[in-house]
Formats: sequence, structure tokens, C-alpha cells
Amino acid sequence: MFQTEEELVERLVQHYKNYFTVRELGVGYGISDLVIVRNKADMLRFIENRNGVHLKHIDEIKVFEYIRKRNGVDLDELISKHYMSKPKLKYAILKSLEEAGALIKEDFRYFRTPSFKLFSPVVTAIEAKLEDWNKGLAQAIRYQRFADKTYLAMDEKYVHRAEKNEFVKYNVGLLSVGSKIKEIVKPLTQKPTDSIMRYKVAEEIISKMLY
Repeated sequence: MFQTEEELVERLVQHYKNYFTVRELGVGYGISDLVIVRNKADMLRFIENRNGVHLKHIDEIKVFEYIRKRNGVDLDELISKHYMSKPKLKYAILKSLEEAGALIKEDFRYFRTPSFKLFSPVVTAIEAKLEDWNKGLAQAIRYQRFADKTYLAMDEKYVHRAEKNEFVKYNVGLLSVGSKIKEIVKPLTQKPTDSIMRYKVAEEIISKMLY
């Protein structure tokens, strides 16, 4: 049916054209061929409110989250809790957060800017493979770090080779892709295992939209 994985992904994009979709999104556990954001309206509002501002590094999200949950934090406390050097924390991470408008500094303490927020998208991540279901399944499992549902999408010509019990075992969905798209294995919705990476998805989406 398909000559390349790119053609398969294009078919998926057409199928999910009414959803908010992003191709080739990397958040630290490989690059997902297609990410679908289910809370589309909220995602669009978040992007508009950010006005192009995004956090570029996972450490920025971690530090911001730590500060957000406290009423002012000094540099020494941040260093003790985040296991990074003082120069990196002060002149890279905190400086970047201040420039993004996420933090304000008062009397040597850092406070979250009330108007700056992170966004937790409801994500379905899809890995696309023509026929290598073993490799595709392993990658889709990694996406469970940030996604509510993950799928492997395969060319309908080869999907019969996939061992469905393995997909059920690891709660990964299986899609057959051809002129029609069929859900062979339906995964259960589950909470992503890494909340920080979920925030990173939203930041990466903003970044991709700028270029």
C-alpha cells in the first residue's frame, strides 16, 4: 500500500484532519511520528496567550514547577534541589525563565509570575511503521511517558504479522492503515508517567509553530 513511512503518516494526517495534529514531535523519548492533542480549543488558547514565548529546555520546566509550588525560593535552595551548577542555574535556567516572563526576582528570591502558566495537553502519540512491529511497539511504549494513549500504525499489508497480545499486554493501540484506518487494538486511557514531559509537549508545539 505505502512505499515509505512518510506516506503512511500523511494518510494519518488526512484521517485526523479535524484534530490538532503535530508531526515529528520530540520530547526526549524519541520522535513521535504524529501527536494528536485532544483538548484542541484549550491548546489553541494556550498558544495564543503565550504569544510565541516557550520554554526551551526540560530543566526550565522543572525549576519553574518547583518555584510555582512555593512562596519564593532563593538560589541556594534551588541548587540543593536540582543538582546542577550555580552558573548553569543562575545564568542559563533562571535567566531564561526571567526573559520568558515566567519569574520575577525580589530580594534575592524568585517568584512565579502569576500570569505565566504551563499547559497539560491530552495527547495521543502515534508511531508509524510499514512492517517492523517489534521496533514500533517498543517506541510507542516510550511515549507513554507523556501520552494518554499510544498507538503503532502499520501498513494494512503487514499488520497481520503483529502479535496483538503484546499490544494488549503493554496497553498500546494498533492501527491498520490503508484506504481506511481500522483500530485493531484499542488501548485504555492512562495517566502519563512523567508530568514534566507532558508540559514539554506543549512547549515543543509552540516551538514548532514558530518555524
